Amino acid sequence: MSQTELIILFIVGLAAVFAEILIPGMIVGICGAVCMLASIYWTYQAGATGTGHVMVAASIISVPVFIMLWYRLASKTFVVTASEAGFNPPGNFERFMGHEGVALTDLHPTGIARVDGRRVDVVTRGEMVSKNTRVKIIEVHGNRVIVKSI
Repeated sequence: MSQTELIILFIVGLAAVFAEILIPGMIVGICGAVCMLASIYWTYQAGATGTGHVMVAASIISVPVFIMLWYRLASKTFVVTASEAGFNPPGNFERFMGHEGVALTDLHPTGIARVDGRRVDVVTRGEMVSKNTRVKIIEVHGNRVIVKSI
């Protein structure tokens, strides 16, 4: 293979690893990683050590960045999915609208707050709120109680 073909193989592998962030399932990411490793190996075998060093450096920098992006996206997706229905038992939570309380747990962004002497499962709009912080209920959608720190 020519050096240009090996660089293209590396870039395709890098793109596949990046695509794994958006396409869950690990097959695309594994194929991308194999392409990257194969291109690095064949580059060194072809004697292009300078290009091989650049590929290794690009891998060392980009793969951890992609993993962090994937983790952030996966965490955000899971939290939104898990909190959509809320965890509160059926009840009239509209009456708490505008009330204030205290976070009994850290809200990351879900957790438990005490409002009017009652433990209520709550969620923020994405911000993290520390335990024992005063919170205010700003929205109620069925059993989903949304708060913000005050």
